[in-house]
Amino acid sequence: MKQGRVRDWRGFGLRCLIPVMPWRDLPRIAGYTILGALLGGLYGVLHDQVTYTIGPEYFTRLKFDQFAYADPGWGGPRVFAGIIGALATWWVGALVAWVIARVAIWREGCLPPVKEMAWAFGSVFVVSMASAFGGWCWGQWRKTTGYDEGWHGLMEPLGVTRPEEFMTVAYIHNASYLGGMMGMVVALIWLHRQRGRR
Repeated sequence: MKQGRVRDWRGFGLRCLIPVMPWRDLPRIAGYTILGALLGGLYGVLHDQVTYTIGPEYFTRLKFDQFAYADPGWGGPRVFAGIIGALATWWVGALVAWVIARVAIWREGCLPPVKEMAWAFGSVFVVSMASAFGGWCWGQWRKTTGYDEGWHGLMEPLGVTRPEEFMTVAYIHNASYLGGMMGMVVALIWLHRQRGRR
């Protein structure tokens, strides 16, 4: 019994390090990963349109310089902000989709039904949006308490003239990344429960 548990744990470690999956499922896993990347990129585009409206200096003073290589030179700042959003989030969507599919196969031996995967993807989106809203609420609260010196040290060299808006957008962006990871956990728990019902 004890030796069996040791073998199981060794197998678990090996599966974490070396992806093992049925070859028949590889095209679907790749498809879900690509779909996750597309949805993640779309989320980033919409997300950055909202945050550009809240605090454009976060982009004009910081992000536009960081992503200068991706500036198309046409369409204005909102188009550029959308491109930045896509570039900053497509990989999160791909990673989340890959992990969801891989864990589902590891637990079940095959991928869940398409409807369940759609619900899993939807839960990641909803949790990410809720987390972003939480970041906005946190930013509103911090307006009443003041910001740490470290934030001022970041904003002053950038020439930020509206620090409250800048910091609110920063909190929203950070919370959105956290939301993507939390959404992935929620999706995995939901799939686990659905498997039990099936």
